[in-house]
Amino acid sequence: MRERLVSRFGRSLLRMMFVVVAAAGLVWPASAAQAHEVAGAGATNFRTTLSALAPAVPGVSLSVVENGSRLEAINTTDQDLIVQGYTGEPFAKIGPGGVFVNDNSPATYLNTDRYATTVVPAGVDGKGEPRWRKVSGEHVYRWHDHRIHWMLKTLPAPVAADPGAEHRVSDWKVVLDHGGRTLTATGALDWIPGPSPTPWLLLAIAIAVVIAVGGLFPRLGFRLLAAGAGLMLAADLLHSAGVAAVETGSLAQRLGALLGADATALVVWPFGILAAWRLAYRSRFAAVIAACVGALLGFSMALDDAPVWWRSSAPTGLSMTLDRATVSTVIGAAAGLVVAVALMSLRSVRQRIDAAAASAAVGAGSAAGDESAVGDGSAAGSAPAGLATVDGSKDDSSSPVAALPAARAGEAAVLAAADSAATADRAEVSERADDAGRGDAPHGGSAVASDGGGADGDGVGAGASGVPRRSVAGYLAVGGVGVVAGTGIGIGLRSADTPVVASAAGPALSDVGAGRVAYFGSRQSGIAVPTQPQAHSWVAAFDLLDGVDAKALQGLLRQWSAAAARMAEGQGTGQPDDHVVIGSGPCALTVTFGFGPSLFGKAGIPADARPAALAPLPAFTGDRLDPAASHGDLGVIVAADDPLVVFHAARVLRRIAGPVARLRWGQTGFAATPGATAPGSTGRNLMGQVDGTNNPKPADPDFATKVFVSGHDQPAWLRNGSYLVVRRIRMILDDWDGLTLDAQQKVIGRRKDTGAPLSGGQETTPANYGTTQPDGSPAIPVTAHIRLAAPAFNNGAAMLRRGWSYSDGDEAGLLFLAYQADPRRGFIPVQQRLAGNDALSKFIRHEASALFAIPGGVPDGGYVGQDLFAGNAS
Repeated sequence: MRERLVSRFGRSLLRMMFVVVAAAGLVWPASAAQAHEVAGAGATNFRTTLSALAPAVPGVSLSVVENGSRLEAINTTDQDLIVQGYTGEPFAKIGPGGVFVNDNSPATYLNTDRYATTVVPAGVDGKGEPRWRKVSGEHVYRWHDHRIHWMLKTLPAPVAADPGAEHRVSDWKVVLDHGGRTLTATGALDWIPGPSPTPWLLLAIAIAVVIAVGGLFPRLGFRLLAAGAGLMLAADLLHSAGVAAVETGSLAQRLGALLGADATALVVWPFGILAAWRLAYRSRFAAVIAACVGALLGFSMALDDAPVWWRSSAPTGLSMTLDRATVSTVIGAAAGLVVAVALMSLRSVRQRIDAAAASAAVGAGSAAGDESAVGDGSAAGSAPAGLATVDGSKDDSSSPVAALPAARAGEAAVLAAADSAATADRAEVSERADDAGRGDAPHGGSAVASDGGGADGDGVGAGASGVPRRSVAGYLAVGGVGVVAGTGIGIGLRSADTPVVASAAGPALSDVGAGRVAYFGSRQSGIAVPTQPQAHSWVAAFDLLDGVDAKALQGLLRQWSAAAARMAEGQGTGQPDDHVVIGSGPCALTVTFGFGPSLFGKAGIPADARPAALAPLPAFTGDRLDPAASHGDLGVIVAADDPLVVFHAARVLRRIAGPVARLRWGQTGFAATPGATAPGSTGRNLMGQVDGTNNPKPADPDFATKVFVSGHDQPAWLRNGSYLVVRRIRMILDDWDGLTLDAQQKVIGRRKDTGAPLSGGQETTPANYGTTQPDGSPAIPVTAHIRLAAPAFNNGAAMLRRGWSYSDGDEAGLLFLAYQADPRRGFIPVQQRLAGNDALSKFIRHEASALFAIPGGVPDGGYVGQDLFAGNAS
């Protein structure tokens, strides 16, 4: 019997918790954004002060606002006030015509956020004429000025050495111009240690204990919970109002400070207010909702605002003492509500179990009485004696329990337990009616029934009645209105606070980080764009896992494309290691994808959909290929001018591939860093030779014909694509270095210093293979590398070589990549001519090989190779 009642109570509690979780689901997604910051500044021990603006000009003022996050300039005069940027260029103009920012000033972009993470567009250097853009019709402008606050996430060295002492971190200066007159603002950035958090933690604990006591007392409990919920909401409102008081932005920005980053208060507060009101009527369901709201508010407040306890300043219009008190109150009241509701639930379970035990005892006593009557010789068929009660008195013979035979005593006990619970519920309603008659009930003494059953009127989620549907509907309706309103206002607040970044044309900056190559386009990037190979690369191949279908492969290619597009713009991908490239620009990152011959026949792709030119490469004389480092279903080429950017991109792509494909092999490569050699110069390989002189040039009329696939007879997914041959060629450098300079030059056919052909001229002079030396021998030997590889001796075969050097321990060489319209007319005939005949063959060894079809470009919002899955394979 005891177990059955516990099970019955558990099912009732689970039904209630399902409703609570559903309501919490409406609140939780936004509650985490309840952090009270202004312009990215929260509680801190850094303090920014303005000492002076000299000389003083009537109508012109400058002040530090938003807890040191911004400067605010006001100009009500009839002349423009110009703020200088970080290199002395004009950055902002405030005057009679409104507020303007200079799109040719790096400060315009760096000042869009507190930590200057916005990438400055190429061509913006502040040296040219200002390009003014109007941003406001007001006479006031506020901006993040990185001269006045600490920019790093780590502490200054003196502060880190002694954080308990005050420190002068820096003195700052901002120069302004007013009608040709120079104004200078000076100030200081200091470190001011905060107080001990102990008193405020104790205050939170005390408040929690007082409210939690309500879970132990039937009558007092609901009143304490209602007061606790009201206190928590009032403190949160006051705390938010303090934040809004220091927000100096627009009305939308001030509402954002009051309601949270996404107007989350419009979702959280209505639930809390309704719960506090219903708690005054002893609503059990309201107690659970109040605990849920408390958990959300308390968690977010503890996570984001508790640091105000031990920091010296915060973005608030309240005194620091009052601000700390509001934080303690919200956290303490929230904890108290959660604990009180838990205690109520436990007490309700215990009461139900006790009631069940008492009812079972009554049933057992009744059964014993029946047996005694039979043993005394009562006549068969006579009316049974009245059942004896616990105190020995006789129960009414008309009771349904008394009329049952002894064989049904167990069932009688169950009915008795149910009758007892029902009596308790009726008694509770009667008690509330009595309270109403005495004027104790809220709102003039109207009797209001409980939102759920229970032995004493305070069990959370107990009773046969469960959760009233009208109560659930009411709470969800309030939450729904809050969600809609919060979403609408949140979108408006975000739109109002979104910085505008103007595009700027001009020559590329010398800073390699600013280089950007778009991922989306008619052709994949990394082939012809950028013109020069980047300084660092990662070339790899993946194999599909067993059982992968077309849907899974499409999902992988879609995720890869989305990640590549974001990284090419210098944006994060939401992966845990995005911090690796914080502060770095795109660095001309390109990600190029290819399909290997072995992909066809897998993942639902028909084997006969493989283009004829994608047949595996034939064996070449002298090859010593490692199968584990060759071939692959999918090819990936990542290149950028920074090794961290390449590492991050490679790691992101590997993580995304995990459920669908495994890495078969990968190889990093390197080339000269931009700026290390003259612009446009041809790179050198590890043998010291100029490498790539006769590469096809994008300006050549037949460049596209040589490099890219075209024609309606080609698969749609491959048009504007290419074929890529990858070879890892190890260089036997010790043997090479043992040759004389003259011997090395004859092996290649070019001078080592200038790259000019041995037939004479400069590097770009076409080689004259008929030129002879005084002894009659060819100036360019018949076994020279450039003679055997020349298009003239290979039926015009040409390819775009785009390789990198590599080094693995004692091994080093060339990571050879060649793009071409058809390998049967490009790499294959050239390599067949070179293999075994090239004088260079003695000093190199082909150790890995792969061939990939490079699909055409990716449309904006699409993914690489998508036409292959759209029935356009032919």
